[in-house]
Amino acid sequence: MNPVQLALRVLREDSRTRLSAVLTAVGVAVATALVLFMASIPNATDARQERSAWQHGGIGADGAVTIAGIDFFQDEKIVRLDVAGQPAPEPNAPAEFPDAGEVLLSPALAEHVAEHPGEQLGDRFPGEVIGELAPESLKFPEQLVAVVGHPEGVLSPEPDELSHVANSSVDYLLLFLAGVGIVLLTVPSLVLVASASRLAAARRERRLAALRLAGATPKQVVTAVIAETALAAVVGTAVGAVLSLPLRHLGAQIPWSGGTWYVSDFTPPGTALAAVVIGIPLLVVLAAGLGLRRVVRAPVSAAMEHRRARPSAWRLLSLVAVGALFAFSLTQANGGGGFGMLLSALAAIVLSASIVGPWVTGMLGRTLTGVWRRPALLLAGRRLRSDPQAAYRSVSGVVLAAFVGSMALTVLPGLETLSGGGRPYANSALYVEVSSEEADEHLRRLTEGLSASGTEAITAKSQRVILTTPNGATASGLVMDCASAAEITRLRIDDCGGPPAVRLDGSAMPNSTELALMSEEAGGSDVPLTPGEVRPLDDQKDDISVSALIDPALVPAAGAPAETELVIETPTAADREQARTVLSQVMPGVVADSRDLMLYEQQTVLSDLRRVTTVGLSLIALLTGASAAITAASSVFDRRKTFAALIAAGTPVRLLTRALRTEAALPALVATMGAGAGGVAVAFGLLSLFDAGSVFTPWAFAPAVLGIAVALLASAVSGPMLRKVSAEGLSEE
Repeated sequence: MNPVQLALRVLREDSRTRLSAVLTAVGVAVATALVLFMASIPNATDARQERSAWQHGGIGADGAVTIAGIDFFQDEKIVRLDVAGQPAPEPNAPAEFPDAGEVLLSPALAEHVAEHPGEQLGDRFPGEVIGELAPESLKFPEQLVAVVGHPEGVLSPEPDELSHVANSSVDYLLLFLAGVGIVLLTVPSLVLVASASRLAAARRERRLAALRLAGATPKQVVTAVIAETALAAVVGTAVGAVLSLPLRHLGAQIPWSGGTWYVSDFTPPGTALAAVVIGIPLLVVLAAGLGLRRVVRAPVSAAMEHRRARPSAWRLLSLVAVGALFAFSLTQANGGGGFGMLLSALAAIVLSASIVGPWVTGMLGRTLTGVWRRPALLLAGRRLRSDPQAAYRSVSGVVLAAFVGSMALTVLPGLETLSGGGRPYANSALYVEVSSEEADEHLRRLTEGLSASGTEAITAKSQRVILTTPNGATASGLVMDCASAAEITRLRIDDCGGPPAVRLDGSAMPNSTELALMSEEAGGSDVPLTPGEVRPLDDQKDDISVSALIDPALVPAAGAPAETELVIETPTAADREQARTVLSQVMPGVVADSRDLMLYEQQTVLSDLRRVTTVGLSLIALLTGASAAITAASSVFDRRKTFAALIAAGTPVRLLTRALRTEAALPALVATMGAGAGGVAVAFGLLSLFDAGSVFTPWAFAPAVLGIAVALLASAVSGPMLRKVSAEGLSEE
């Protein structure tokens, strides 16, 4: 009988081996489907970029002008292209751009225009809507894009406006998360496969040891197991490849960077498909082959089930090593480099858990056997002490989920402290930058347009400057009249009465008497301010970048900046949308900055990270829960003779069930709480790279609590498995 025939006969005759093979195939299928989906993400980001690459500004050879900018409507980003002439053809761009008085809209933007009053949205795009952009011209299905045609000579763009690209070229964050996701989802999937193979490990090991003692060669033994495992791995890989197709439809519905995806985006490259389809079965077969070393080398020892060596306390040195590596990598990253080392340090921290975990489990068992007061605690303690590696194996996946989840749920609130920081204007203000020479004319036209449209708004001019003192101290300042600043900015101003003054935050520039402006127009030299009063500007918000308010009357002509900001403050959201519409009419091609624009990318990234964290942790929890349940069942099967002997000696099944649950719950409790604390500590270190606030939230330990719950639920299968053992005769072994 050849090894393949032997493997098929074992699968046909032995129900436990058959169950192990089925569960192995399920684990391989899950791993294959998830890895194929993750491997298709780089292709998906490239597809998005290729479709939207034409959405940029520029000047064509025939004088055609395109100005690209970003507008907002109800917290949604609009990519706006103002065009004069016909730009050169580009892939995925419209076949013909609109002429003067014509407009092209994306389908989603056309729906918005039809549903809302013209003064809030539609009037921003003057002209006849001649059609809608095709799907192949959009970054994602919901993208809001407007292409507005203008007469030649109306658009006079500046170089910085022309160079603006509406869409980033590479989504490095998503590519990084895809790589992390492959690791974090593949590891629990392979743990699931390993747990399934352990379901019949003891019986397989004794069977193969008997074959070796009967004269079978090592090659025959290894080939039989490889054939048995390869069959399950190949079937699982085929099923996983098929499951990856509907997974693409689910993945396409997950928003990222402002919108969902086209299903066709998630097409893995041929090389990745081949690597996964071939690589995963090879890994599973290789792992099965390596697990036979003890049977091949010492079949008598395997048959007699000799006790393995216990882990030593030297494993704790790994914590010291990875802690030092992480601290050093943080130092290097703070200096502007060493991010590869930082990722390596994070991987080492995850690996150290599998090194230290068995030792901690063994010490926990030793403690229980010393302080036990109930028989269940004694039995659980003896099990944890005698085979800590096997006891820790059941919670290893949960530890990974607790560490990653706690780290993510600590980093995200810290990053939120950076959102919107630094802006001096009110939350609802709009502001555009124009040349100082044309500022008064633009302000007049803007004020008249707002008044004609019935928009309630306050308008003002401001300039950003750098204030200096003779001793070299500097502070950022805002040139604006006090009354307007009190209404439009976030500065806390008590009184605007009296002569022109410089209101200064003393903590930013103490003991200041002679003040000057750093002027680029004057060759970088300092231009003294016109003498005036210096008043305090105290108790300001910490996240405001402006430390001084300067009355325009004190700024000499030689120190006046070349750029001026026109600021519009509106009382309601509807007025703000109308103000954007007026801006597009009065100043074609100029798009207003706002808190919405400042926060859009930040909030979008944070929302994406929250969503990815939730989905990832849910998948990890399901995978680790399944592997923990299978490991708990295999633990009962591995000790089948021991439990049968205890039951035959009169030990109640209920007592053994409590012992099994205790041995599953206590390692889970200690390991997941330790992993949660480690995740929080690592997160605080990562936040130091961004100068973000370290915000501790109890939710950071939610993954640890969830991990304990998953381990407890998984251990519940021990009871049914134990009752099955008690119902069988000892002679069957």
